[in-house]
Amino acid sequence: MKIIKQIPNLLTVANLLIGVLGIINVFEGNLKNTLYFVIIAAIFDFFDGFAARLLNVASPMGKELDSFADAISFGVLPALYLFKYTSIEQAPIWLSYTAILIAIFAVIRLAKFNLDDDQTSFFLGLPTPAAAFLTLTITQLSFITEWPFFTFGYTLIVCILMTAPIKMINFKFKHYKWNGNELKFVFIFGMLLGSLIFGAQVIPYLIPSYIITSIAGTLFLKSTFKN
Repeated sequence: MKIIKQIPNLLTVANLLIGVLGIINVFEGNLKNTLYFVIIAAIFDFFDGFAARLLNVASPMGKELDSFADAISFGVLPALYLFKYTSIEQAPIWLSYTAILIAIFAVIRLAKFNLDDDQTSFFLGLPTPAAAFLTLTITQLSFITEWPFFTFGYTLIVCILMTAPIKMINFKFKHYKWNGNELKFVFIFGMLLGSLIFGAQVIPYLIPSYIITSIAGTLFLKSTFKN
């Protein structure tokens, strides 16, 4: 039974391991593979919380361990990726160094999350996995990254999004009725439809659509974000 109770923590450690391997991948210059590391880490991040709730073994230690793993996989990894990616293209080099702020603000966002018990039906600020996914997919829009000040401008925006008091959709379902889940169903249906029509080309627009949908819900459908 003791081993079963450690399953969520083992999944969290797997998240951390994938993040470290992703960082090694960046140092080796295999930037195209970095997105896969973030996706795999996000899968482990989802299932560690799911397993903790399913087995009813959630603990303060597990919560802290999860944040440490997220800081590596969704903070340090995307920051180093963006630094490496843009340092190849940009000059002067100081513009690329601003990407380090993503790691710093990711840790701040995770610390704020750990101290806030109200984020049950929504996230306050852009979740770090979403920010990491955005960082890696937005660079696929090459016409944007060719702008010399892209790294500085993007880093500023994503750091604000992670720490600003903006309510974001949480995809944990308490029930599957329409009322209360309107934004979740609309977003999921929209992304599935977009995938069928445009295929993989829709990927860079997933997180921007998530942000826009969340902000629209805050403005026009406030009941969705009630705990």
